[in-house]
Amino acid sequence: MKDSEGCRISPAGMAPCGFLCGSESMKFWRAGAFGALVLAGCASQQTLVPQIQQGESEGKKTVTVAPASAACSRPQCPVLAAAWSAAKPAQAVLTVGLPHQAAEVTGADFHLGGGQAVRVRSRSRAEAAALGYPATAFDVPLRLVDQIAYTPRSWVRVHTADGRSVDETLNSGEERSKAVEAMSYFVTAVESASGQVANPDSSRGGLMDRLGGGK
Repeated sequence: MKDSEGCRISPAGMAPCGFLCGSESMKFWRAGAFGALVLAGCASQQTLVPQIQQGESEGKKTVTVAPASAACSRPQCPVLAAAWSAAKPAQAVLTVGLPHQAAEVTGADFHLGGGQAVRVRSRSRAEAAALGYPATAFDVPLRLVDQIAYTPRSWVRVHTADGRSVDETLNSGEERSKAVEAMSYFVTAVESASGQVANPDSSRGGLMDRLGGGK
């Protein structure tokens, strides 16, 4: 199939760089433009995919996921990141950040489902990633990250040292934020690395059920 400029277009479903054009200059220009879009899209997805690594000192598996934002459009949009180590398999380090303001993040309240609220205040000895804006790392039960990832409706209140707070949606029931998506990737990677479910009380079923091996 050809477009109006005589360029042969790849069938639907193929990568956008998969086309040929009679004009070499047009081909290279389009390849560059489409290639940039593809790389940008891939980069945005890769930030959600956890990196499974071997710890250098103790030989323990670790899982990390990069910061991702709540479901909001304003500049001060809370971000969440997470890390896990096999050295403490039931615990995660949850980083909470708040861009475009100067005050330190002192805590967060996660409102999960109909009425459950979990206060996060226990600072981790692990340092939060250098994000260029205030962010604090907290030690939390791994099951809390699972709840953030899979509770149908949830929102977060982030507290700062100047006495202010920011409320934003994580999962409206209709829209899952990037932060929720990132946490679900993270939980799946942790369960794969550890061979254990992150939250035994979850209604999602056991690890083997979710992997299709529980039949």
